[in-house]
Amino acid sequence: MDNLQMDEMLARLRQHKRTIAELKQAAEAIEAEIKAELTARGVDMLETPHYKVSWKTTSSTRLDVKALKEERPEIYARYAVASESKRFVIT
Repeated sequence: MDNLQMDEMLARLRQHKRTIAELKQAAEAIEAEIKAELTARGVDMLETPHYKVSWKTTSSTRLDVKALKEERPEIYARYAVASESKRFVIT
């Protein structure tokens, strides 16, 4: 593959990513409308002929890594796991 072909492929990738972003924005707008309707109806779950939708509060417990690192660095160091990844960037 020469650089011209690579340039064309990168242009197609950029266009597809724009399309994905536009579709994501449209989906988020529809989701916001559905959430507003659930709120207006005063329900957190609704069934239609083809779908069941719920929008409920959930709780979770997470470790405050920043506080642990500051207050107990020896424990943080003992359990910290390093990871490695590759970053794909187009500019």
